[in-house]
Amino acid sequence: INRNIFLPFIDTLHKYLEVVHIPGEHDYRREPVDAENEKSSSACYFWPCNDSTVREAMDHLFKRSYYPFDDDDHHIDKVQNKEIPVRMGRAVQIPRATESVAWFHFDELCGKPLGPADYLAICEHFSVVMVDHVPQLNSQKFNEARRFVALIDALYETKTKLIMASEVPLEDLFQDFDVVVESKDGDEEMNAASGDDIMFVKGQGGSSSSAATTMIRTKDGGEMEWSATGRIGVSLAQFSAVQDVAFSFRRAESRLVEMNKSSWGVMT
Repeated sequence: INRNIFLPFIDTLHKYLEVVHIPGEHDYRREPVDAENEKSSSACYFWPCNDSTVREAMDHLFKRSYYPFDDDDHHIDKVQNKEIPVRMGRAVQIPRATESVAWFHFDELCGKPLGPADYLAICEHFSVVMVDHVPQLNSQKFNEARRFVALIDALYETKTKLIMASEVPLEDLFQDFDVVVESKDGDEEMNAASGDDIMFVKGQGGSSSSAATTMIRTKDGGEMEWSATGRIGVSLAQFSAVQDVAFSFRRAESRLVEMNKSSWGVMT
């Protein structure tokens, strides 16, 4: 953006709109609920996923969806492999489903090239989604983590109930990392890296103006100039894009805390 052109627009916004300051960084999704209204038996996040108690809990919750009154095994014929339509003429496979509940292994949802349209289609067909064997999401599983965030967004926005079994506690699910873009032999790749670099503009004018310089303030307090190609060989826009991805990880963790409350969503 050319800063000297954009700044007058900010004045116009102040002139015609009311500016509301929202102070603080308090995350209301993380607030505890009233213990009297929150049933411990309604927990939706289980770990460690290979524990025998967790396996029994997941099986029990799935059985409730096709025969809620007892555990008579002759009703197992209600469990099916389904295929549901997705926009643009595609389809997504549901390996294990009843009328209202779909049960997935993490790799079936996030280890394949699925996207928001696939996840929204799943949410439109099922009121409860169970995701099993969710690993700790770190820099080694960056693409899987991005898909998982898209899945959480779809579930959250459609109020679809999530039941999840993970390898680690919820507070350890997302590792604390930011993302940068690296260029190797002309191929741009998104990788994760620790750091708290802050981007800012010195002077006036846009990032390409001779009167301004885009700078990176590193976590140790130093400053370095962002060149035309970027200090890691990519554009300023790409750096901003991957910073947004890092923010989306933090938002997904916050949403998961809220979704783990029994009062959230509808359990059929």
